[in-house]
This record gives sequence, structure tokens and C-alpha cells, in this order.
Amino acid sequence: MEHTPHVLVVGAGPAGLATAISAARHGAQVLVVERHRSTSIHPRASGLSTRTMEIFRAWGVADAVRAASSTVIARSATGVTLADGELTESALGFPFPREALAVSPTYPACCAQDHLEPILLDAARAAGVEVRFDTELTDLAVDDHGAWARVRDTITGTPDTVRSRFVVGADGPRSRVRTALGIVTEPLGGLGPAAQVLFRADLSRVLPGPRHALYWLTHPEGTGLLIAFGTASGTDRWGFARLGVTPDTVPTDAEWVAMVRAATGVPDLEPELLGAATFDLAAELATASRAGAAFLVGDAAHRMTPIAAVGLNTAVHDGHDLGWKLAWAARGRAGEGLLASYVTERRPVGERNARRSVRAGETDPSDGMVGDLGTRYGDQALVDPSRLTAAPGERAPHVWVSVDGRRRSTLDLWDGRLTVVTAEDSWRRAAAEVGVDAPVLDDPRGRLSRAYRLGSGGAVLVRPDGRVAWRHDAVATDPATTLRGAVARTLGLASGDAANALFAASTRTNSPVVPREGEPLPVA
Repeated sequence: MEHTPHVLVVGAGPAGLATAISAARHGAQVLVVERHRSTSIHPRASGLSTRTMEIFRAWGVADAVRAASSTVIARSATGVTLADGELTESALGFPFPREALAVSPTYPACCAQDHLEPILLDAARAAGVEVRFDTELTDLAVDDHGAWARVRDTITGTPDTVRSRFVVGADGPRSRVRTALGIVTEPLGGLGPAAQVLFRADLSRVLPGPRHALYWLTHPEGTGLLIAFGTASGTDRWGFARLGVTPDTVPTDAEWVAMVRAATGVPDLEPELLGAATFDLAAELATASRAGAAFLVGDAAHRMTPIAAVGLNTAVHDGHDLGWKLAWAARGRAGEGLLASYVTERRPVGERNARRSVRAGETDPSDGMVGDLGTRYGDQALVDPSRLTAAPGERAPHVWVSVDGRRRSTLDLWDGRLTVVTAEDSWRRAAAEVGVDAPVLDDPRGRLSRAYRLGSGGAVLVRPDGRVAWRHDAVATDPATTLRGAVARTLGLASGDAANALFAASTRTNSPVVPREGEPLPVA
């Protein structure tokens, strides 16, 4: 059987599901294949940044994510044991809610990955994405025009062929897509091997009040990192991680219990052990994040250590950025320039965050909200989020406005469309002619005009991912022609094609010949 989606995504982790949701919400037909039987059964990462929660808010899943999150202080605490009463608090790079809400309509969350992925899976399926578990990629052929892929049901052994306009490798640090493309990785260093045990235990005797997201504990018999992996309705699930543990030296259950008792300072604690795993805390960077119609996201493009807690967030941001671009291109609404922007915009961020993740104990200009909300695409400058000026490449600033009498964040306006922010009727008429949105925004106190620097005749064009694409700061003699050119450049199209492309129907070319099992895949 041949499958012909616009986009084939290999991998159903946060990067793959984010890519699929973004693409599907913009009209693409998406197939996700995942070799595992289900979403992750391990907590893995848990810190969700302000920008990640903004994206989840746009997708309508922020409330569900918040309900599945731990109620913790987004900071770390250090001490000999949990019971010693002398814990020292330090920052983790996440703002307090009040700090985030000064520049955003939302704030960070602490949601374990095994709780997050089912929420994203439901969102993907609700958007029309087909997700097939127990399905592995076995062969791949790609050129500039599309991809052929062979996949196999790991339960029945049944093979299938997928013909897609684009393929996305979201299959982790040992990516089969990346290998098939001949892309190698550059090692960036790391923190060495480690192991973690997951357990349930009531620690209220030593933690009677609010819990921190993680604790670094230095008892000689229980040195390690204690991580909160619970939910809003129960915070009794924890992870205890130790550095320097190899697969050959994994502690026994009895040894894990002894270490957890020493670290918590509760000698009679009876933890319920849920399983242990080993991993290598290493960072590496793929030498390329695109090859023709194939793209890499998340760990397939840039593996990171947990330092600075940016790995999962970077993966979600990759998928959010790439998905809409693939959808618009697959449907004939955008050209090569928009596709190429994924590499020029996201690859520098991935490299910066991967290199940052191997520098433990250091501060970095990109830490916290500056890197999360303040990265300006193009020159990759870092801007304090409170000082964003709606310059091209920046995240469009959050401002509370009134739309048709309803209070909304400007961030609620972008998803699914190109949007012109302006106070001028001439630009609104031009937007209607070109085919982009230009909502009437009630701004009685002038906050929007100040945040977007909307002087006389001014207009700002915002992309569906919330990035400023273009601005005009003077009265235009021909607003429609000026805007049409800006839209064309944003979408990577010839200027004359811009208006028609915005209304183009889905277009793709599928080969009528399906190769037999065992035959080499043709190029697309």
C-alpha cells in the first residue's frame, strides 16, 4: 500500500509531534511513524519554557499541560540532604510567573515528558495527523522534489511505501533519517555517563512546603540529583540521578534504596522503585540540518545535555518553526526561500544551545528568557524580552488588546495566517487586496503603538509563527504593491505570485510507480 502525505515525520517525541501539529494546523497531510509501541514511558525532560507554553497556548493544549505539570518552584536547591534544613536556592534559568507575565500571556511549567507526549499526541490526531506506532523506517531516498520511504510494521513485519513531498527526521540522536542522508555529527563534549532511578515516595516529612524542581544533594552515601516528576494532583514521583554510572556499574535495587534514603535524610523511607536507566550526557551537532526535501529537528539535529534545560524546548521550537513552512510550501503557498529559512533561523539557535549545554556551572547571555523570547533571527542577536521593538526577525511583542470587544493577547492573532499590525486604514485595505489579515485592534492607551513602534503610516507584517517578517515606518504611496512585495519576500516567492499563492490549493506530484519490496527506491 502506498501512502502519499505532504509530510512524513519519523519519530513521535516532542520534536516530531510539534512538527506534525504545526504542519497539520496549516493544512498539510501528515503521517508520523514511530518505531516504539507508544509515547515515552520515561519522564526525561520536564522544564517547559515561557515560549514553549506560548506555543502550547496557541495550539489549545496549555491548560492540559498545566494540569499534568508538577506544582514546584522553578529553581534548584542544594544541600547535604533534604532533611538538613540548610538548603541553598539558586536559579535554573526559568522566570517566576510574575516575571514571565510581564512580557507574555503565560509562564513556564514543569511537565514530565511522559506526561507531555500523550497530550501532544492527542493534539496531533485532533489536527488530522495519522500516527503509526510500531513502525520503523527501513529505507529512504530523497532529492529536492520529494522523498520515497519504506517503513515496516515491527509487529507483523508488513512493509509499506510512503511517497511524500517532505520528510522530517525527528528520530533522536541515533537518527536513521540522518544516517540515510549521509549527514554525520560533530561531538561537542559532555558530562559523561549517568544513571537515574525513578521512584514513588512520600517526602512530606522533609518537604512540608512547596517543592523545588530539583535538588542537588551531597551526602557521601547518596550524592546525586533529585528531580520532581509528579503532577499538579500528586508530587510523589521522583527521579534520582547519579553521574559516572555506566551500564556495567548500575546500582542494584537495594543500593538505589540506600542512596535515596541517604540523600533524602529519611533512613526508614520505603521508596517504590519504578525502574532505572543509564544514559550518556553528551552534546553533538549534525553537520547539516537539511538535505533537499529532508529536514532534521530536535536531537537528530542537535543533541544536548540537561544543562540549562533547553533540549526539549529547542526541539518544540524547531517543530513549530518548520511545520508551517513545510505546509505552506507543500500547498503551493510558499517557495524555496521560506524552506531555506528553517536552516538559517533555527540551526544557529540549535548550535548555540547545544554548545551551551556542555558548560556546567557557567552563566551565558542566552540563559533564561533572553534566549527563550529574545533571539532575533537574521543576526541572531539577543534582546531583553521587555525591550522587543517589533524589528524583523524578533518575536512579535505580547500586548493585551481588544478585538471585537474581547480581550486578547497579540500572540493570539498569528497562528495560521500572515497578519498586518497597523493603525492605518490604507494598510488594512492593502491587506484585504493582497489576502492577509489586518484586524482592527482597540488600543485606547497606545500600548500597542508603543510596543510595535507604529508611527504615522506604519505597518508590521507578522508570520504565522509569531516572528516579525517586515515593517514599514513611513507613509507608502502604493501600500498594496509595497505589501505584496513584502509578502512575496517572506514566502520566498516571485513578487507577482504572492497574492495568488495565498489562496492556492494543495499541490503535490506523486509518482504513479510504486517500487516492489526489495527494489531500490527511486529518487523523488
